[in-house]
Amino acid sequence: MSSTQNEKCKGKHFIWSKPMSHMLLEILAEEALQGSKPSSTFKAESFVKVATEISQKFNVQCEPKHVHNHLKIVEKEWRIITKIKNKSRFGSDDCLKMIRVSKDVYDEEVKV
Repeated sequence: MSSTQNEKCKGKHFIWSKPMSHMLLEILAEEALQGSKPSSTFKAESFVKVATEISQKFNVQCEPKHVHNHLKIVEKEWRIITKIKNKSRFGSDDCLKMIRVSKDVYDEEVKV
């Protein structure tokens, strides 16, 4: 591979599918139960385990840094969802796994 082609490959982002994200969360939940999350983050071995299992199952080249970066995105999204759910005029439907709100309240929030 030429150096120009190699540079192009460096710029590509790892693309996460929903099944990959789901697998990441399942594995990390297991790891947390087994004590691999002694503080606010997981041990490096946990990220290696997720990357290895995703690489094998989905036939992709997933690296531990991809796992770590994706987890940060998931955590950010979760904080946003929690903030919305905690607003007094918003509710949640646990069966559908969705936030529920009237159209009027939604329109008002979007303007803000």
